Amino acid sequence: MTNACAATGNVLAEKLGRERVARIVHHFYARVREHPRLKVPFLQHVQDWPQHEAIISHFWWVMLGGEKYLDYRYALPSKHHEAGFTPELLQDWLALFNSTLADFLDDEDRAAWMVHAERIGQSLMHFHHHPPSALLLGNLAKEL
Repeated sequence: MTNACAATGNVLAEKLGRERVARIVHHFYARVREHPRLKVPFLQHVQDWPQHEAIISHFWWVMLGGEKYLDYRYALPSKHHEAGFTPELLQDWLALFNSTLADFLDDEDRAAWMVHAERIGQSLMHFHHHPPSALLLGNLAKEL
């Protein structure tokens, strides 16, 4: 998989490794569960935290250039919409994610990962401001 972070020829996923990506995701969601605003939608919609973290670890692994190892269809826009994610919550999410990355990565790797997080955030913001019809939403979820 070609990756925008691979400017030097090294894919960030390979540099970090799956275990490190999973460890960062685990610590991030531990912080989410303690965050005064973010915990609300997550605690309402996530019933199995280890499973959620495993799926999100896979998501990030692939986004950072790693090989897909799970057969899972991600439905980020629809799931965030259903959870009631707002632009304010998204800003909290990005700030907490950036802070978590800063605790585990050097500035270069943190910035490279944040490029992906911010792009996803932009997409989710666009979705929030221009939601598709319910029919399109269902079709989009099936495609992701």
